[in-house]
Amino acid sequence: MEHIYKPIAVISGDIVNSTKLTSEQFEQLLNRIKEIQKWVTEGNSLNVHSIERGDEFQSVVHDIESALRYTIIYRLGIKSLGNEFDSRISFAIASNADLRESVSESMGEAFVLSGRGLKTLKNARLLFNSDSSELAEYFDLLFKYLDRQLTELTSRQCEVILPMLQTNEGLLVGELAEKLNVATSTISKSLKASGWPLISELNRKFINKVVGLRHV
Repeated sequence: MEHIYKPIAVISGDIVNSTKLTSEQFEQLLNRIKEIQKWVTEGNSLNVHSIERGDEFQSVVHDIESALRYTIIYRLGIKSLGNEFDSRISFAIASNADLRESVSESMGEAFVLSGRGLKTLKNARLLFNSDSSELAEYFDLLFKYLDRQLTELTSRQCEVILPMLQTNEGLLVGELAEKLNVATSTISKSLKASGWPLISELNRKFINKVVGLRHV
């Protein structure tokens, strides 16, 4: 068991109406969750994950400033599979974690806050908490608006936004259009209609607020 004093983020999620998915859809979903977890590990090799019963997932994130981006990648990566797919996600940032070889056996405030938050989610699909009440309160209303925005996205809009998130906005609109084999003007309209500029701005605001916690 390794004790980590610096803040970590824990992302906990489950699949909405997973029992209604066909076996083929469930396999598709499982593959997508594994792909997302691979992306998150590429962001930081220390990040680790678990999948429980195929419809519950968890990620331990050491690059905490990327926690919101990873959370949105989970949400949109799953939603992009089609109208039948969505997830509920609770993520938290806190210090003093006891990390074990198995993510599901690890302990600490971030695990408690993230897991507790997931259990409270009913109509909402996104929740954030922290051992810093100031940080949690600052983003509470902002993330409620973000949740509503993400919920209203179509699977096609999710597909358009995902590459921007996966590359940490490293793609130009023209490059994204070429990647998706779509006209640049169409991509520009789709990004604007999906609220990407505001999602991107909120992610930058989150990074600026959180990055300092790593060095406290």
